[in-house]
Order: sequence, then C-alpha cells, then structure tokens
Amino acid sequence: MIARSWDGVTAAAQADAYADYVRRTGVTDLAATDGNRGVYLLRRREGDRARFLLALEPHVEHFEVVAASGTRGTAGEVASLAEELRVLAHGDAWHGPALDELLAGVSAEVAGARPIPGGHTLFELVLHVTGWNDVWRRRLEGEVVDEPEEGDFPAPPEASAQAWADAKDRLLKGHERLVARVAALSDADLDALVAGRDYTVRFLVRGAIRHTVYHSGQIGLLRKLAA
Repeated sequence: MIARSWDGVTAAAQADAYADYVRRTGVTDLAATDGNRGVYLLRRREGDRARFLLALEPHVEHFEVVAASGTRGTAGEVASLAEELRVLAHGDAWHGPALDELLAGVSAEVAGARPIPGGHTLFELVLHVTGWNDVWRRRLEGEVVDEPEEGDFPAPPEASAQAWADAKDRLLKGHERLVARVAALSDADLDALVAGRDYTVRFLVRGAIRHTVYHSGQIGLLRKLAA
C-alpha cells in the first residue's frame, strides 16, 4: 500500500473556506478512486498562515505503508457516506440546494407561516430535522434513543428573528456533529447493529441521508410558496 502526501500554505483567514472546498472536490474524488483506502485532510496554523494552498510544494511525496492499524474515519465507504451527508447542509448536494442555501435569506415571518393548511411550517421542519439528527448521532454513540427529547415535531417558539437564527444555527451545528460521528466510524462498524435496534449502522446512516433530503425538498417547496 502506498501513501501519497501533498503540502501547501494558505492564509489562516481562508483556512476554513479552503478546507470546505477540498472536502467537496479533492476528498470526494479521491475517496471514489478505485483502490483508495482513505483520505486525510490535515491542517496546521502557523501565525497568520495555515498549511494548505497559497504555495504548493513542487513534488508529491510517496511513502510505502509498512504498518497500519484499524484506521477509523477514512475508509472508502465511510468517507463516501460522511461526505454525502455533509454536502446536504454545506455544499453541492446532488438533490438540489443544500440546507444552508435553502435557509439563507428566509425571514422569521416566512419560517413561521403555514401556507399549506394542516401542513408543517418551515420552522417546524427545521426543529424536526435538528431533533432527529441528534437522535441519529446518539444512536451511533451507543445510546438507546426512541425519539427527540422535545418530540417528533416540537412546537416552535414565537418566530422572532433571534429564535429563528438560533434554530438555524442549531440545525447546521447539529448536522456537523452528526457528520463528524459518521466520519469517525470504520467500514467494519457499518455492519454492526445499532444498540436497541434490529438494523445496521449502515442502514441508519443511509436513512439519515434520505431523511435530510426528503425534508430539504419540503423546505424548498415552502420557501417557494412564501415567495
């Protein structure tokens, strides 16, 4: 097995943006390459610089891997699932706009509106997805959890600008925590049963992806109706 290493430098202020770009492009492409055993994206800050991209090293270094333990979070299938889940909130999602794009510019008034009689509001959908993302993560951590602590579709607070901003922040941060938990798995973990359930970790992760895609479509529809 061969390990390849690239090195570069970018401004520290651009480190997060560049990391996001690399996840959406290089990491995805490399993880999908036949025979790939995993991808690491490493970063080190040095003053106002982060070792990423402003200046590229002239050569790619190759190393022969002479010993390896059960590396977690970088195996092919896990990396692909984690990346697919990640871009649903931040990135070029396959189904359409990601959550951050769908929610950008949506006012608290629009979020609290109910344009479809008997249907859910956009605010309710955001709380629903947030709650279930927390359940998925906790189940992956070994907890036996039935449903979100606040309920399946909790009643939102008064749709003030601050309450709506807080709800969006909790959604996106909770999604990131779920992605991080999935990325920490190994491929072998995917075949294990979820604690207290009769389905596998793989089934749960794929279900979490489908759940987010489904409700993203609803959020997009409500946004269009409000417009």
